[in-house]
Amino acid sequence: MRLFSILVLAVAFLNPSPSEAADPNGAIAAMRALPARYQSGILRLSADDGDPNPLSWHIVARNSRDRTVPTNIIVARGEVVSERPSFNFRTLFNAPTPIDLSRVRIDSTDVWTRAQRFSSDRGRRLGSLSYVLQQKGRSAAPIWSVWCYDLSGRYIGFLSILATTGAVTSTR
Repeated sequence: MRLFSILVLAVAFLNPSPSEAADPNGAIAAMRALPARYQSGILRLSADDGDPNPLSWHIVARNSRDRTVPTNIIVARGEVVSERPSFNFRTLFNAPTPIDLSRVRIDSTDVWTRAQRFSSDRGRRLGSLSYVLQQKGRSAAPIWSVWCYDLSGRYIGFLSILATTGAVTSTR
C-alpha cells in the first residue's frame, strides 16, 4: 500500500493538474485578466524581478477583431494598467504562434519552485527570476524560458520548462 501511495504522489508531481486557486498575481491570472478580445491571441508573456511573481506582467497579444498590429499590455495585481500598439518589428514580421492557454498548466509559482531546486543544486540561493512564456508553432508545447538570479542579482543560470508538464527541457 505504501508503494502505491508513493507512485500516486510521483505521478501527481510529474503531471500536475492546473490549480483552481491559481496565484492571483501569477502568470495565468495575468493572462486571464485580459479582455476577451486578446484571450486567443496571446503571443508572449514576460516579466522581470519575479520572486516568485513580479509587480507587473508584460503581454504581447493580437486583438481577435483587428489582427494587424499586436498590442503591448501590462497587467499588475490582476488588472490591465496599460494597453498600446506594439511596434516591435520582430513581433510584426515573424508571425508568432498564439499561446494555447488550455495547455498552460504550470504557473509562475510552479516555475519558481523548479528554479529554487536548480539554484540550490548549483549551491546558490534564488533571489529573482526573469520569465518568458511562448509557443513556437501550433502543435508545439508552450515553453517557459527562465533566467535565475541570486539575492545580490548575480546570474545563476537558465532553465527551459514545458508549461504543459513542468518538465525541465534544458539548463545552462
